Amino acid sequence: MNLDTIDSLEPRKPVTQLIADRITSWITSGRYKAGDHLPSEGDLAKQLGVSKPSVRESLRQLVAFGVIEINHGRPPTVRSLSSAPLISFFHLALSEEQEGLKEAIELRRALEAQSVILATERATDEDIEHLGQIIDRLNQCKDDYEKWVPEHVGFHLALVKASHNRFFSFLVDALQETIEKTNRMILAAQPNRNATVTLARHVAIYEAVKSRDVNKARQAVEQHFEAVDKVVSVAFDKG
Repeated sequence: MNLDTIDSLEPRKPVTQLIADRITSWITSGRYKAGDHLPSEGDLAKQLGVSKPSVRESLRQLVAFGVIEINHGRPPTVRSLSSAPLISFFHLALSEEQEGLKEAIELRRALEAQSVILATERATDEDIEHLGQIIDRLNQCKDDYEKWVPEHVGFHLALVKASHNRFFSFLVDALQETIEKTNRMILAAQPNRNATVTLARHVAIYEAVKSRDVNKARQAVEQHFEAVDKVVSVAFDKG
């Protein structure tokens, strides 16, 4: 397919974006898989009927998004999909202003509310066993906040991954730092927190997923984030 054909399909896009879209479609369709080499710049230019500089710029875009990697002297290599570009985005968004953290929590709430519904339907026995093991560890360290934080983050990551939705998994991986920040902010705002009550909210989520009860799972997640919102509001008011 040459540039004229591409341009006739989407005439409003820049040539470099059209090229990037075409290469991306080759990857998502399975024509090229992770670890495969793409054609050289020259070959891509011939195949698409475009200039080498345009191809080069398009490849730079794909490198920036983590789709491919380029090593000097070798053709571009397709990378496995990852959340790296999203991690960079969230890091910048959170560092700009405090409001970004509140918005990230809102994103988490929406993400986990849907993830828990899917998890009640799709979680494997291994997923449920993994969540149960984390609950056991949370119970053991509920009064030791430094040990609690990584286990708590792990629980929420595992919950979303139990939805078996790739895009949800990418999002929650990118939000991992945000979840940790939220934890530490809540500690500062609520140094005398009731660890038993906090643990109970997570147990309720786990039990609902384990029992495949969609309504209880949805309710448990909502109750959890309602409690989080109250503490976060206090933290921001103090700030």
